[in-house]
Amino acid sequence: MERLGIGLWGGMPINDLIDVVRLADRRGYESAYLIESFSDAFCFLAACARETDEIILGTGVATVFTRNPTTIAIAAATVDSISEGRFRLGLGAGHREIHRMRDDVEILRPSPFENPLQRLRETTELTRAILKGAFNGESVRYRGEIFQVRDYEPWLSPYRDNIEIFYGAFSESTFELAGEVADGIAPIFVPLEFVPVMKDSVARGAARVGRDPAEIDLGCYLPTCVSDDVEEAKLAVKYNMADHMSSRQYYQNYFVRRGMKDAVDGIVALVEEGRVDEAVDLVTDEMADAVTVYGTPEMCRDKIDTYRQAGITLPIVFPIHPGFRSYLPDKKSHDGIMHIVDALGTN
Repeated sequence: MERLGIGLWGGMPINDLIDVVRLADRRGYESAYLIESFSDAFCFLAACARETDEIILGTGVATVFTRNPTTIAIAAATVDSISEGRFRLGLGAGHREIHRMRDDVEILRPSPFENPLQRLRETTELTRAILKGAFNGESVRYRGEIFQVRDYEPWLSPYRDNIEIFYGAFSESTFELAGEVADGIAPIFVPLEFVPVMKDSVARGAARVGRDPAEIDLGCYLPTCVSDDVEEAKLAVKYNMADHMSSRQYYQNYFVRRGMKDAVDGIVALVEEGRVDEAVDLVTDEMADAVTVYGTPEMCRDKIDTYRQAGITLPIVFPIHPGFRSYLPDKKSHDGIMHIVDALGTN
């Protein structure tokens, strides 16, 4: 059976979102991921673990500037134990704007956004060391450039001594780091022509440490809207793209690198003036076709298959319901997202 994931962003009450994961489990999805901003992802996934049987449950992603490696290891071991080995740890560095707004809030102890790649590397290494030490009943020692642990005895009872770690990322440098130390990557808004760049970057990192690059999963979040009204579906993914293009410099820079500078500049200016509908008009059909999936179930399955053929080993549907206009709570989210999950299920 071909692997398919589902990446969830919220838009509805948490208990309703658990229903979505339950449906994904019944419909044969390999894995489900929740972004960190919507809720406490670890707590949410622990609840999902008691409501599902087979689906892998992952953070999509937890940022390494929000929690230290010890708290990440404890949370990961907890969800993995409750799910009996069905947890996947998605990690990311995040970006400066979110960090400044959400994470760096303690006046007397500021938390600068520095050395994100090194922090991501050491968080991966130390999280794994803590899990292995807890599983084997051994104290943990670790000394890095950022983190240091001396004779830590983790009072954990992990289900496994190791957990898969995926990186959410856009940059080639992070893909290379994944090739060295992680188990997979999962970027979003990926044009097909960018997939070989991802593969080559992962392979370079793997070569540095003598790994087989085939060991690293090439995941990819695909913003997806399923509707028999193709124009309605296309408009929804265009609103989603415009929202990202106008929201953070991090995403703006990414879309500029993908050759969409004129659209980004125009969209940012129009959104600042409150002219959102006009901003969406600047997202062309070609742009939407390049990085999203939309249309009838058959059209969406065909597009997902093209990503598989290009080398993506784990396509992850990121559901955008028909009528999507922003990430604010929307009563249409539940039924629209449930329809997408059901329509693209693999069994």
